[in-house]
Amino acid sequence: MNRIYIGLMILSVILISGCTSGTQPVDPVNPDNITVNSIYISMAEYQEQYVSVTIVNTANEPIDSVTVTSFGNFKVLDSGMLNIPGKTDDVTVALPLGFNIESPGYQIASDTNDLTISYASGRDGKGKPIVQTKTVPVETIVFPDAELQSVGFVKDMQNLLDSPVEKWELKKGENATISFFVKNNGQTTIDENTLVVHYNVENERIGGNDSFTIQQAMAKGGTSYTRGLLVPVMKDAPNGETDVIVSLLYGDILIDTEVLLLKVKL
Repeated sequence: MNRIYIGLMILSVILISGCTSGTQPVDPVNPDNITVNSIYISMAEYQEQYVSVTIVNTANEPIDSVTVTSFGNFKVLDSGMLNIPGKTDDVTVALPLGFNIESPGYQIASDTNDLTISYASGRDGKGKPIVQTKTVPVETIVFPDAELQSVGFVKDMQNLLDSPVEKWELKKGENATISFFVKNNGQTTIDENTLVVHYNVENERIGGNDSFTIQQAMAKGGTSYTRGLLVPVMKDAPNGETDVIVSLLYGDILIDTEVLLLKVKL
């Protein structure tokens, strides 16, 4: 009888220990407790760029293996990895997370892309960390990979193909002429009437500003025609020098710029 009793006790101990040997699950940190600071991305198409965001953990529990997993139609080339402790005494920890991206073609890019980070926190019933994700929208601008070429002053609109110079002297009331063309260094064809070349005379007492819309479509490696912009100098302009800023624009986005020097003689 005693042997039977002892056997039942041993069996009970085994059964009880077997039922309690599993790990107690721990709830993961809620994505609402993870803050990703807002950033703004502006870059030419199919270019690589290093980006950094700040991650804040407002939960009491830590989050580990924090990394960037996706970024809309941008390609994530690589990402750093962080372990961020939970807050103590209402003090939170904010750490920078860096990653490298490659932009898509400018015509397929979106104005907003979802940045997704993953992190591990809590424990499941087997003691393994639970992987969660946090997604935030990011404003993005992708523009054509184009540049100004052969920008400078020439004699007049009939001599646009002359070798341009960066400095030009003239008298008040006369006209200067800027010669230029545009090259597409990207992979996507740039449609007609997409880019604008604009000049601005820095000293408003000497001159003003004007623009020219590039009317040719340009495939990869293509160029526009050589064009010109007339720069009238005020009849009562002061003598001396002023910068003339020549800009290549995609809407309101500045793609490229060149600075020329205009000198008004007595």
